[in-house]
Amino acid sequence: MNEFTNGVVIVGGGMAGDACITELRREGYSGRITMIGEESWQPYERPPLSKIALREPELISGSFFLKPEGWYHDNAVDLQLSRRVTDVDLHNKRVEVDTGDKIAFGRLLIATGGNVRRFRLEGGAAANISYLRTKNDALQLAAQLAPGVRLVVVGMGVIGSEIAASARQLGCEVHAIEPESTPMVRALGSEMGRWLAAVHEEHGIRVLYGRSLQRFIMDGDRVCAVECDDGSVLDCDAVCVGIGIIPRTELAMQAGLLVDDGILVDSSNRTSCDSVFAAGDVARVPALRGGTVRYETYQNAADQGTRAARAMLGATLQNPLPCSFWSDQYDLNIQIMGIISDELVPVIRPLPNDGFIRFYLENGIARGCVAVNAGRDLMPARRIVFAAAPVDAATLASPDMSLRGFLVETS
Repeated sequence: MNEFTNGVVIVGGGMAGDACITELRREGYSGRITMIGEESWQPYERPPLSKIALREPELISGSFFLKPEGWYHDNAVDLQLSRRVTDVDLHNKRVEVDTGDKIAFGRLLIATGGNVRRFRLEGGAAANISYLRTKNDALQLAAQLAPGVRLVVVGMGVIGSEIAASARQLGCEVHAIEPESTPMVRALGSEMGRWLAAVHEEHGIRVLYGRSLQRFIMDGDRVCAVECDDGSVLDCDAVCVGIGIIPRTELAMQAGLLVDDGILVDSSNRTSCDSVFAAGDVARVPALRGGTVRYETYQNAADQGTRAARAMLGATLQNPLPCSFWSDQYDLNIQIMGIISDELVPVIRPLPNDGFIRFYLENGIARGCVAVNAGRDLMPARRIVFAAAPVDAATLASPDMSLRGFLVETS
């Protein structure tokens, strides 16, 4: 096993870095591994922060960790928390930490994620405005949510939709502002976006679509209302903003790596420098249909961290990974896989208990699907999409035909 002189350094303490460590050790790599993370927490899952963590905030401090306490020590990982890498020196193959320490590497993974986009408006730093990215952010937001609280959610993408649903389940009065015509439109497309809009409406959430935030209206040092670009005003006790992230590419740019709204990598998550890899929200990877794309999802971060580890160990990985993620809202589990586009042919497969799978076909091939409360049909649907094999639309839509049997017939 190639131990790489000076071992592996991972910059970032999230899912991608943790997956890289796990795969390296699983494959038998016994060299030095150092993970440097800015937060005080050991690596943890972010998806629960907009869901159960808000509804049960007592879980935030002690739960959702990716590994049991002591795992990193037991697996000889030097876990450096509350530390920030200030410089990457590619010539000498070392990173510098804010303590002044310099750590050499043989292979480097940059998994720095992103920073939340913030409004640069007067009052934007008010104590009752929240942005959700970290455990500490979740603790701050959860402290403001209670029955009867008037919450305004700005942005109804994945995070905003989940926060709105969680707040409504807590008994908050929820209003939302969304510039697009439906929630999660980039992830779901317009038809499924309209379906989700109806779900939120049924649960009592009022969303102003096609509107943007214009200004915060202050009462002392707190926001008491927000004004939209059409002049409409929403009174509030708290505001939560979910308008996306900005990839943290500063270190890569300073080091001279190729960057374009993310660190450019190949299908092995290798950057423009052979010994340096990038994974997770900060990485811009090859897209299935050509070009490049940045995925901001838990599953893709895990997959990319794993691929980076395998590439460090000498594997050659050619095929781009499809996007895959999920969202839990109310009693709905929504799974999104592959390419979702209004330009593809939809095929709907009804399932028990109001569940369904909406496949998206192109020239007879299932390129993607949205699965709602799919249960045991979820994994076969995933394999059908990832196989990219020809399918019969009528058979695919029939609930009488097992998807497992379908896989056998199309294999």
